[in-house]
Amino acid sequence: MGDWNTLHFFDDKAFYGKVVPDLLGKGELLKKHFESKLGNSILWSNNNSDERIEAILKFCHSFDKDFKIHKDLYAIVARKKKPGEQYLDALHAMHHDAEKFKKQNYKVIDDLTEILPLLVFSECAGFNPHLILGRRIFTGRVNAKPKSVAEEIIIRITNQEHGSVYPYNSGIINWITNEDLRLLWMDKDSLFPTDADSEGYLQEFLTFIEIALDNNLGVISGSNMKESILKMIENPAVVIKLNPEELGLTCVINY
Repeated sequence: MGDWNTLHFFDDKAFYGKVVPDLLGKGELLKKHFESKLGNSILWSNNNSDERIEAILKFCHSFDKDFKIHKDLYAIVARKKKPGEQYLDALHAMHHDAEKFKKQNYKVIDDLTEILPLLVFSECAGFNPHLILGRRIFTGRVNAKPKSVAEEIIIRITNQEHGSVYPYNSGIINWITNEDLRLLWMDKDSLFPTDADSEGYLQEFLTFIEIALDNNLGVISGSNMKESILKMIENPAVVIKLNPEELGLTCVINY
């Protein structure tokens, strides 16, 4: 069936002002959600929570300022070929070291990437309503002029940063801040549908972006997230009420 990707409203100011400082600090919010009933459902088991939370907090200190790239992994995947080294040898060594890093840290990476959606959609994003991205719906229907600002930004909706530890097929993919979303809106004329049948989807995407901007928000994308659990979050910080049917939106849904 493939991966099921979605786009959601996201308060980047709350993320960087509240969530990131918590993950770089004492982890009080992290502990709250990690040890909650929903946290247990997402993690399957939240035993040894103090040890696991401490490991997450330590791991988070190696992220870059945008909290998208793990600096230790980036140092591996972005390193240059040594003088005299064969290209394929360098590539093989890079992949080997990247996999070694992930295997050494798989427990903390799994815990972080599993609990992060609950933390985000409780404190700084709204799970519903969201725009369907599908596996290839977005990339197959929305295009942008090469080397435009719009192209650079929409690529981030469905692609992760070089050096990201977040899995490609589960959890958070990437996010666009309100500031960058405004840049996208200013350059929206660079966007175009891939064919005549895609015009409607492009317009729905633009409507979704306009609603985010009207509410001073950014957007965040996710893949194969645990919808049945995340929709049960009580009192999410970001609540955008809209009726997709009234607006004629067929690809913006409430799970």
